Amino acid sequence: MSTLAVCPVSMSTYSLREQFGPLVFDFTDENGNDVHFELPYPKLLDLSDFPARARDEFGVDAIETVAFQFAGPEDPELDRFAAALTSSGVRLLNAAIDQGDLLVAESEQRTRELALIRPWIDRFAAMGSAFVRVNPGSPFGPPGAGAAPGHLVDALIELGTYAREQGTRLLVENHGGPSSDPAWMIALLDAVGPEHLGLLLDLGNFEVLTKPAMAAILGGGDLATALHGIDLSPLYDDLEALAGRAELVHVKVHEVGDDGTIRAVDLDRALGLLAAHDYRGPLTIEYEGTGGDPWQKSRHVVDTVRDLVGRTVATEGA
Repeated sequence: MSTLAVCPVSMSTYSLREQFGPLVFDFTDENGNDVHFELPYPKLLDLSDFPARARDEFGVDAIETVAFQFAGPEDPELDRFAAALTSSGVRLLNAAIDQGDLLVAESEQRTRELALIRPWIDRFAAMGSAFVRVNPGSPFGPPGAGAAPGHLVDALIELGTYAREQGTRLLVENHGGPSSDPAWMIALLDAVGPEHLGLLLDLGNFEVLTKPAMAAILGGGDLATALHGIDLSPLYDDLEALAGRAELVHVKVHEVGDDGTIRAVDLDRALGLLAAHDYRGPLTIEYEGTGGDPWQKSRHVVDTVRDLVGRTVATEGA
């Protein structure tokens, strides 16, 4: 029997994305095609409203944000967001940076990709963010094949050194594409070295879930329907493989039903795996459901996670 009692809970701005205005995604798909995708969410709140409201609604003292929710590194809302962190007394735990594809083989293009990422690191490091997360390749790219290429390792060493010089810590996440393969990720982390790079472990970002989830989102289907009935056994095996390497964890929830049922990941089982590996870092809530009141549904997830964290969690098979 193990516990997660020391793990603080934080909240991501992405959980409330349906109220912060339109979202735009530009990415490379698994066939190498450039794709532009938009979600026309209404603008009900400013991101700078989030730190104080998250503190009051969820009782958190740390939050995470996502770079693509801002218009760019020079977006004035970043200055307002930084000021809101200070005035609310809320810390910025992590910033997810999705710009740049570090897997590109052509050196001049990779140099341009690195140049897209550094200004974001500057902005979030200046806000005191403990971590910055980048992608080791497109989240929508093909699965990993063999070892991570040397140019990706070199790029992450360079970025990890740069992040450390700015006062923050570079992470990569299992976030689709090759990064959803635990063996590929472990080999990448070892090649780059812990002095340059750590792991953000997302409980729900493995291929068994990401493929149907992205097909539903990009195809305009119903996410909850797409995820029902899936055999998640491979996901827990993947979590087991990576749990001992995690420095930060995303508690990913795809649906909160009208009866309060949380899907798709079994949080009791997943948190039990973390406890078995003596995980003691933060748990950031990342609610990905749609419809209804995202504040109410996110609060239900927070309360559920705190209940699980605050008691003894049986490890798998105990």
